[in-house]
Amino acid sequence: MFMGNLKLSKKSLMFYAMVAFGVSAAFADISISVDASAGIKKISPYIYGRNIDVIGDGEESDPEKAAELLEKEKGFYNKMLESGMHFLRANNGNNATRYNWRKKLTVHPDWYNNVYSHDWDITAKKVLDNLPGVNAMYAFQLTGYAAASTEYNFSDWNFYQEHGAWAKATLDLAGGGEVADDGTTLIKAGDYSLYNESWPADSTVGIISHWRDELKYDMSRFQYWSMDNEMEIWNGTHGDLPLDMDPDFLVERYIDVAKKARAAWKDVKLTGPVVANEWQWCTTGASEGKSGLGKGEDRNYCWLEYFIKRIAEEQKKSGVRLLDVFDMHWYPTEKTYAERVNWHRVFFDTTYNYSGTNGMKLVSGKWDNDLNKEFVFKRVNDWLNKYFGEGHGITLGITETSIIDEKDPMTTALTYASWIGTFMDNDVEIFSPWTWGDGMYETVHLFSRYGHEARVQSTSSNDSLVSAYSSVTPKVDSMTVILVNRSEQASQTVNLSMKGFDAIEGEVEVLELSGLTGETFESHTVNALKKKSATVSANGVGLTLPAKSITAVLLKNSNPKDKPIIDGIAPVKSKNVGNLLRYENGSWLVENASGMVRSVRVFNTLGVRIQSYEALARGSVRLSTEGLVSGNYLILVETAKGLFAQKILVK
Repeated sequence: MFMGNLKLSKKSLMFYAMVAFGVSAAFADISISVDASAGIKKISPYIYGRNIDVIGDGEESDPEKAAELLEKEKGFYNKMLESGMHFLRANNGNNATRYNWRKKLTVHPDWYNNVYSHDWDITAKKVLDNLPGVNAMYAFQLTGYAAASTEYNFSDWNFYQEHGAWAKATLDLAGGGEVADDGTTLIKAGDYSLYNESWPADSTVGIISHWRDELKYDMSRFQYWSMDNEMEIWNGTHGDLPLDMDPDFLVERYIDVAKKARAAWKDVKLTGPVVANEWQWCTTGASEGKSGLGKGEDRNYCWLEYFIKRIAEEQKKSGVRLLDVFDMHWYPTEKTYAERVNWHRVFFDTTYNYSGTNGMKLVSGKWDNDLNKEFVFKRVNDWLNKYFGEGHGITLGITETSIIDEKDPMTTALTYASWIGTFMDNDVEIFSPWTWGDGMYETVHLFSRYGHEARVQSTSSNDSLVSAYSSVTPKVDSMTVILVNRSEQASQTVNLSMKGFDAIEGEVEVLELSGLTGETFESHTVNALKKKSATVSANGVGLTLPAKSITAVLLKNSNPKDKPIIDGIAPVKSKNVGNLLRYENGSWLVENASGMVRSVRVFNTLGVRIQSYEALARGSVRLSTEGLVSGNYLILVETAKGLFAQKILVK
């Protein structure tokens, strides 16, 4: 908030400070205006994602443990589907850097560099079989090395038996390394050449042909590929390898693999540089006295800008598209409530003073200690436009973060909701937190299962305290407005007004998340959502939002659009509907005797959703297809067991 040179009283200063940190008492009603005809953007379904958990990738010899793992997997699949998740980053971060898809091995850099069996073929197949509607991301390796053998692992158990303590897990002990009895002092580093093999670009992108041509996997479910993981800190995470950590080396490794990947599959989506954290946003972890900044003829460059600059130059030179999603990681460490619930402002807000600003002080290529405004994604977008040119089509992504408040799931939920809302407002394409905590399934469920495909403009008179994130269906027949009240102590009175949307007057459904304790989410029907109501009058709604709450207002339009405001995207056909759908006496019917059908959607050949059916009654439910124009359509049926799709012909 810019306050200029105004002279303010102590009371006024306190008010502004409290508002800025989302902890104020209610001084005045907050006005929320939503314009369904402005700021229209498709919301990427892949911002509803997370990193992989519990899905096994090998055989478990112990029957009891195998049964236990199977139950955990089933629970994971169920919560992913019930909560409305659409994206799974499945490459396991650091363990992806030296994955050998031929030998099914990888190096564990956080466990002595020991080599263990891993099989992405198995986890990918489980995604295909058990997570319809969820796309998964794996990774290409860029170091030039991959795991080769398990024969040279450090004998961790023997060391523990002999010394009564584990050796420090990050020591380079695989390959014959030696450690002192204290378990912390490295006597001799292991020989990397014993457990690694050469892994050029042709080898790493070979997994595409393996999955597509040999295993016949549906590659539309695996379109996103991470360009390794946190390359700028390889000298720490993969310090056993003989790598030159110069920024130019990193760019050259990226370009080599990106070109080979594009040649192997033109529709692959390459995500990079997968930068590690705030300090590394501007400097690589180069050693040997190097600054880690990109070297230019005119000046030194922040690592993110230098990466974009070099990739753009090579793309223009070669004519090969080298980047699809600008992907980065961020692990904020601030502990106070006020700082946590403002983390979302670090991405695009050019006015927000972030106390954790560190590496970004090098954004100009030299240290500026006065710089404390990050707006990192705004900077990235500016650099992309500068070097690639307008209309480049490169989007944004966060594939690792940890935003959990272990003591308070509601704070976690508020933080997560603010990130999701900010990302849907600003064209972020993928978002997958690394850690997952209580309150997060509840939050993503509210956004994904009750929100819609297109974001529309929302304006709050006090956005730092109460934000509104709004979405509509393609024909604007329904709108969901999600309100996030960050006040720690006080409820807030909100007056919501609407333009471009003629809300049906009377009572409307309101869903509220507040007071979360522990993990409360089980399914779409069993969760912590509190069902309430509000009254629409004169195209407005008045609400009182509890302190620390997330509230969704579900609205219907009395005057929907004749044509969609955006082209909807029909989901990829996953399985045949079979006995769920039948044609009878000129009508298509959905069989819901079991009550397991959650929703039915009808799409035309352009992928535009033209009909929706929610909360179906038990029994046979007739679809109003007889009023459709003759032609082919896709019917998508969502059940408790997944998504099922079938093409139909309307005569």
